[in-house]
Amino acid sequence: MKGRLSRLLVAGSLCALVPLAGDASSARAASTFHYEHVFEVVMENFSFSQAMATPQFAALAKRYAYASNYYGASHPSLPNYLALSGGSTFATTSDCTTCYVSAPNLFSQLAAAHISYGAYLEGVPGACFLDPYGGNDYASKHNPWRYYLNVRSSRTICAHLHPYAGLAGLLAGAASRVPRYVWVTPDLCHDGHDCGPSVAGPWLAGFVASVTRSAAWKQGGVLYVTWDEANGDNTGVVGRAVRPFGGGGRVLTLVVTPGASHVVLRAPLNHYSLLAAIEDNFHLARLGFARGAIPVRVP
Repeated sequence: MKGRLSRLLVAGSLCALVPLAGDASSARAASTFHYEHVFEVVMENFSFSQAMATPQFAALAKRYAYASNYYGASHPSLPNYLALSGGSTFATTSDCTTCYVSAPNLFSQLAAAHISYGAYLEGVPGACFLDPYGGNDYASKHNPWRYYLNVRSSRTICAHLHPYAGLAGLLAGAASRVPRYVWVTPDLCHDGHDCGPSVAGPWLAGFVASVTRSAAWKQGGVLYVTWDEANGDNTGVVGRAVRPFGGGGRVLTLVVTPGASHVVLRAPLNHYSLLAAIEDNFHLARLGFARGAIPVRVP
């Protein structure tokens, strides 16, 4: 009996380490981490080499963990934001403003699971802002949530879209005041799209500092920073192989979490990997191409 029990324990351990592609339950079981708060911010358009040549970005990579083999999903911006939030580009090939999507997404998953969440969007004039144009360097193509019909049709979910200015007060307070999942969209200047590394670098360094000072981050939190695409680079990940097939190019992705320093993640990863990591963390079924992705994970 003792020998049989030992064999079962070993088999169970091996199964927990190897998720089956497309099997949501096994993907959830394979998760070996649990962050109380997850922050995510998406920057714009820098390739991996351009990002690592920016002093502030390189300093963050050295101080925390970063992925050296991570790729965007497509070009231009919007397909990447949809991949990060819904597990697919949904055949989107432009930065259209009315190409709405009828599909589950991370926000609708979190709402159904009664897990607190919020998007903080720089430049929007108010909560639940769904219009394509908002002024103040806001770009709707960088706000994936407005494209999902189940977000647009639900005042309850839509109410979780906030102006960015409201986040600072939450971060300065108790961890319990901060949503378990926080998405941040900087404006077109701060994300590097229009103003370049001399502005985007200091902005991101300041944002990371505000998160890492917070009780929410200190008490078992993680901040993921990624770039949507690398302009002029069409490489991507097919399975575990890196191939030029019309992907979004190689970009930097940072994993800012207590205790992770000088860590380099070398597995072939992409935006579906990041969505998979977040869904695993909250014990949610993986959506779309996240099902077969290697999740972003700090050893």
